[in-house]
Amino acid sequence: MKVIIEAIVGSHAYGLQNENSDIDKLGIYVAPTTDILSLHKPTETKCQTNPDVTYHEVEKFMRLASKCNPTILELLFLDKYEILTPEGQSLIDIKKAFLTNTIFNSYGGYAISQARKLNTRAYTDNDLNMPLKEFTRGFSAKTSNRPFKHARHTFRLLQQGKQLLETGNLNVKVDNKEELMALENLTVYQVIEKFEKEYKEFKNTNSMLPDRIEYNIINKTLLKIREMN
Repeated sequence: MKVIIEAIVGSHAYGLQNENSDIDKLGIYVAPTTDILSLHKPTETKCQTNPDVTYHEVEKFMRLASKCNPTILELLFLDKYEILTPEGQSLIDIKKAFLTNTIFNSYGGYAISQARKLNTRAYTDNDLNMPLKEFTRGFSAKTSNRPFKHARHTFRLLQQGKQLLETGNLNVKVDNKEELMALENLTVYQVIEKFEKEYKEFKNTNSMLPDRIEYNIINKTLLKIREMN
């Protein structure tokens, strides 16, 4: 497996990690072109453990990036990489070709859906006035007992999505760590209220991005990578 990009992502990349945070890595690999053209297509996603690493085949990565998938996009905006080949650099060089107003849905839609889930769970159990750090029902089963962590990342999505829309750039490492960490001291009601306010601002962002990806640039880069492998 030829890996062309690999980097640490998640809390460590955002600067929101603590002593208990796992190290998560994300990477891109290129399958041999002969395999791509054969009847037996290669696996598009491969996962490893110790440490946890997820690799996407370059074509799948580019499809996801074209949909402005937040986790995928941020890989192209990091300051540091553990593996970076010429093929990987060619993806970073065209990162802005993936950016479109789809960010309104991919970043904002996910954030507000999670806030509403918290609202529903808290309302059902009448815990709206409970501090978020004491609230033990997460946004989903995966985040049970740590809704404060999920809240931090949801606010981060809104803020970073807004940055992408306004500037076409992304600072993966947040510059408001203290503000995000302090969310756990707010009540569930206060967190939801803050969500709604920031979401409204996000939806009213004056975007500089186009409605469609730069297809020709993206496709040309993919073909060049295939030719190299």
